[in-house]
Amino acid sequence: LRDALRRVDPDCEIVTAKDGREALSLLRADSYDLLVTDLGLPGITGITLSEEARALHSELPIVWITAYGCHNVCSEGNHLGVRCCLDKPVEIERIREAVRAALA
Repeated sequence: LRDALRRVDPDCEIVTAKDGREALSLLRADSYDLLVTDLGLPGITGITLSEEARALHSELPIVWITAYGCHNVCSEGNHLGVRCCLDKPVEIERIREAVRAALA
């Protein structure tokens, strides 16, 4: 995914985390232009990460990826202002489109 997103903008820095806790730590330490998260993260869920991210950075665009169906998390996504939710399996070009739209 990191390599695929680099093709959106070669000058864009992509920062990854091994789990939800590490991602939250990164969000607490710095600001970012976009959060792309799976909802099924180890450590803390993508929803909890998104809630914390929203509290830290109120305007941060968020894109969710899930294997459990976006319709199952629609109300949480709307409440958190999630820009896009993508169901797995996701084609790489669809992720790139969602990222471009969220950054626009």
